[in-house]
Amino acid sequence: MEVVVIGFTGSELARNKEGHTAIRTIWYFFWLAFTATCITIFFASRIGAINNQGIFQGKMGANLNWLLSVMLNLNFDIYASLAILLIILIPQFGSYLFSGIFGCASNPRYVSKSIFFFTWGFSKSFVVVAGIILSLTLFGYFEKWNGWSVKVAVSMSGLSVGLLMLSFLTFYFYYEEKPFKDLFIKKFAVLHTWLTRKI
Repeated sequence: MEVVVIGFTGSELARNKEGHTAIRTIWYFFWLAFTATCITIFFASRIGAINNQGIFQGKMGANLNWLLSVMLNLNFDIYASLAILLIILIPQFGSYLFSGIFGCASNPRYVSKSIFFFTWGFSKSFVVVAGIILSLTLFGYFEKWNGWSVKVAVSMSGLSVGLLMLSFLTFYFYYEEKPFKDLFIKKFAVLHTWLTRKI
């Protein structure tokens, strides 16, 4: 199912120039995360920071474990991106509406750029985690780390593909929202006229 969704959304995104950039960015960050994780795990296992059971060892292992937990923390990434978006948008919309009571509202600025930033941050988080998880899965299975059975490897690979799907869906809805945006602007025009009546 996830692969079908990726195929559909990717095909739709490929129909325009902005979508091309989104597709290239998704795959770049995925392979960047995958490659960086593979290299890190390889060297860490050779210097003893990760033992043959996949357990972190010593101070270097503890530091790698901390770094891995930070990189896999989707909640933090999403909340941080959302917090930045809200800090930018809420004061502007609050000012717009309450200034509009007196008829002198000004259009909120940086709305599109803020939503663009949030979309890219949101999508990037999914892609990076997907790349890391796939790398860990391959090492865990082929190095026969403790607990990394075929079932676990298949399950974790599925999680990686699912996260990639969410990234593609995020960009798909971002770039396909124009009809909804146009309808919103049309419905909002009357209120905007009233809020800016003295300008």
